[in-house]
Amino acid sequence: MHKEIWPFFYNGSIKIHSSKSYFQRAIAFSCLSNSNCIIHGDSNSDDIQVALKICSEIGFKVVLRDHYVVLNKITDFKSKSISVNIGESGLCARMFGVILSSIFENTEILGEGTARLRKINLSFLKQLGVKITSNNNFLPIIINGKLKSGIINIDGSEGSQLLSGLLIALPFLKEDSVINVSNLVSKPYVDMTISLLKEFGIKIINNNYKSFLIQGGQTSKVSKYNVEGDWSGAAFHLVGAAISGFVSVKGLNINSLQADRAIIEALELCGAIIKLENNVVVVRKNNLNAFSFDATECPDLFPPIVALASCCNGRTVISGVKRLKNKESNRAYTLKKEFAKLGVVINIEGNKMIIEGGSLILGGNVDSHKDHRIAMALSVMACVSDMPISIQNYEAVSKSYSKFYSDLSNVSS
Repeated sequence: MHKEIWPFFYNGSIKIHSSKSYFQRAIAFSCLSNSNCIIHGDSNSDDIQVALKICSEIGFKVVLRDHYVVLNKITDFKSKSISVNIGESGLCARMFGVILSSIFENTEILGEGTARLRKINLSFLKQLGVKITSNNNFLPIIINGKLKSGIINIDGSEGSQLLSGLLIALPFLKEDSVINVSNLVSKPYVDMTISLLKEFGIKIINNNYKSFLIQGGQTSKVSKYNVEGDWSGAAFHLVGAAISGFVSVKGLNINSLQADRAIIEALELCGAIIKLENNVVVVRKNNLNAFSFDATECPDLFPPIVALASCCNGRTVISGVKRLKNKESNRAYTLKKEFAKLGVVINIEGNKMIIEGGSLILGGNVDSHKDHRIAMALSVMACVSDMPISIQNYEAVSKSYSKFYSDLSNVSS
């Protein structure tokens, strides 16, 4: 399917949807809690719906309301086996892979679409007493045995999602555990997980991200959680305003631990006009200049920052390209290929992406490659293009931001 977006200017205000990353973590935690839990926030994205479906299959009654979800425990995990489909959510595959193996003796993880093309390495869990069966770390993955407390050594160079799963699951096991981590990237996501656990009354000792000490036998002391607004989705609108007009985005935690809050740094570096106040971020267009930015800890910002850099005068350099290979698409090369169709020259040199900014942005036919963040970045480019942009596979945005095109319409002028 394709969607044609005519040239427009940003001029308006929106309330951003809830953070997908926080919402999924809250659902995962609730699956291990002994009490019912209420999670306040928008649960419309595909990835959140996948997490809720897994929660239901574990044995919870999931009650959906307009602005909150109620998770009621209705069984004591009597079944010894479970098979779940994580859709296209890499986070659900890794995080629930750990959590389900702490509950069930046999776990099968299935997936769809782009998830079947991504490596999901759960082999580290063997150190805690389980057996992992897969085809070179591709789905489906089968976990036999039940996760035990203990010492586990993991490599964090591919991301922090497996670590987040361990941080959520291990406090509920009987004995104490230690997680030793090498080469950790995406530290902000670890901070998010630990902060969420703290709100639920779970204590984790973080030794400078090298090791994590976890006391076993902990229990949740809170049954409600409010999910803050999503900086990942907001980043596209903030960039759109910086290159074409004005936007006011409400519902963002100005002091958020979300990695993609770093979009503010990128906007400041290039010279955008920004105002942050009372959980509202306002951005206005300005004369923009090229900049250098390290996205190693926030790889999901590559697509909106590429859109931003395309409209900056000069050559922008973004570091952290190695983090993009195992996404919904090979995101670095997808960005290079699709932005070239709009007249933007992008070169990849080792771990750096170099964007030649300031050229006329063309319209035309582009393809998201079923990558939600690519679809959003290409859509935003219509606010500076001279002709309509037609996006193939635009519906991929529902993975993380189902209301994206509705919000885009609300801020279009």
